[in-house]
Amino acid sequence: MLKSGSLLQLPPVRLNRLARTRAGVVLLGAMMVGCAIGPAAAWGPEGHSIVAEIAQRRLSATALTEVKRILGGEVSMASVASWADDVRYSVHPESYNWHFVDIPLANDTYDPVSECAANAQGDCAIAEIDRAEHEITCASDPMQRRDSLRYLIHVVGDIHQPFHTVADNIGENTLTVTVKFGGLIKSPPKFPGDNLHAVWDSTIIKQTTYAWGSYVDRLEGDWLLKHPEASQTLDPVAWTLEAHALAKDMSAGVATGTVLDDAYYNKALPIVDQQLGRAGLRLAAVLNRWLSTAPACPLP
Repeated sequence: MLKSGSLLQLPPVRLNRLARTRAGVVLLGAMMVGCAIGPAAAWGPEGHSIVAEIAQRRLSATALTEVKRILGGEVSMASVASWADDVRYSVHPESYNWHFVDIPLANDTYDPVSECAANAQGDCAIAEIDRAEHEITCASDPMQRRDSLRYLIHVVGDIHQPFHTVADNIGENTLTVTVKFGGLIKSPPKFPGDNLHAVWDSTIIKQTTYAWGSYVDRLEGDWLLKHPEASQTLDPVAWTLEAHALAKDMSAGVATGTVLDDAYYNKALPIVDQQLGRAGLRLAAVLNRWLSTAPACPLP
């Protein structure tokens, strides 16, 4: 998650995916310099699969049929949920910034001019969600629709990871901490050399259950039963600010070298459950909205 000021800033523009791909190829050299230090992938493969599986279980029959048609055959949403991370560095460098929104931790508002400006690496997650929602229905190229769906599945998950809404310390990727979950206070660190961003990407999930399918079952039996209202908010700006407030709370008092013990884990786990659950429910609602009806085209 590079600071947006590290490259020449261009005015925000709305490009279709083909135009963005061409722009990314032309400016690949600049992007590769900027990516010398990169962030961890939001949620990790486990978290993204959890979000996608929750969503797929809640698709309408029409939306599910369309998802299968776009992805091809019986390809599951979970199986493509991390594709966007696989291609962000070399294949689609223009997509690098689509995974986060760099809002200063001290801020409570979102400024699209300063925090979603387009450059060689793209704009931001909010803009990409907006584009992808339209493109999965309106794009005439089947490959573009497929890629847009894969991005949408992934980026909706990204924006619910609290530290993908934070500019400070490259999304807290450079804030190193010592993780001693599981009561290992007097033992060597369980995850030495970790950073706060990575703790939220994967460590908390893996500490809870290593198999992502069992994590889905755990949410189905608890959080998802209690919070069906989470799908009522379909504004990615609202999602971002909601997650940003959580990042503020969960980074308070955490400095370089802080030991994150069971007290931190016990506070963080309900939030991880909440954010994974919200992301899954909201992704399902978005797909049901766009793939169960025929929205106006072309892309606005």
